[in-house]
Amino acid sequence: MPLTNILLRRFSSLSLSVPKTTPWRASSSAPPLVVTTDDGRQFAVLEHGGYTPKLKPHIVKRRLNRLKTYEGKERDIRHSPWRLNLVCQFAAGLPLEEAIQQLEFSKKSMAPLVQKVLRRTANLADIRHGLQPSQLEVAECFATHGKHLKRMKIMGRGRRGTMHHRFSHMRVVLREIDFKLKMYQARSLNQKKKWIQRQLKAEEDASRVQKEREELEMLQQQAQEQQAKKQAKN
Repeated sequence: MPLTNILLRRFSSLSLSVPKTTPWRASSSAPPLVVTTDDGRQFAVLEHGGYTPKLKPHIVKRRLNRLKTYEGKERDIRHSPWRLNLVCQFAAGLPLEEAIQQLEFSKKSMAPLVQKVLRRTANLADIRHGLQPSQLEVAECFATHGKHLKRMKIMGRGRRGTMHHRFSHMRVVLREIDFKLKMYQARSLNQKKKWIQRQLKAEEDASRVQKEREELEMLQQQAQEQQAKKQAKN
């Protein structure tokens, strides 16, 4: 069994009683032990201490380019770009839900604004492709310099200087999470378990939203049919 198919297989937190066998490493040619549960799911039993070959950058880049991305912007923010970037660093590179949670407890004055832009971009992803916040990550979040207003700065001894009131532009890019790639690149067992739990939560959210949309469409269809019957009787 190829290494990628083994490491990218879904895992579970169930404690299974399996016979003790020789652990499989990436360098060995013997396949790992595959366990089948009562509900038909299969899991590979691996020893975490084995060597996992690192993916080449062009393979990672090719996988990331296939994912859906959503861009959000906020222009002419009356704030310094350097100070706004300090807030953007809280969210950059994190899953969307964790980034919003980080900004929720931040004491920075611009944290609510960054949080608002993230929620607005996540709403765009939900409208276009039905992706939920648990399926998205913050790929980019940064601020750049905008226009600045020049004002006179009063100084001592009859002198004057120039004061700049700076404005900033912020750009946010949300990307669909590649859970298989995240699990493969995780270096510890706890990190792999964390990404597995996030994947299960994302699947539950997607299925729940899909059911709600199907129910809403069914109710709308029933309402249209009832309205058509009333018009036919009249």
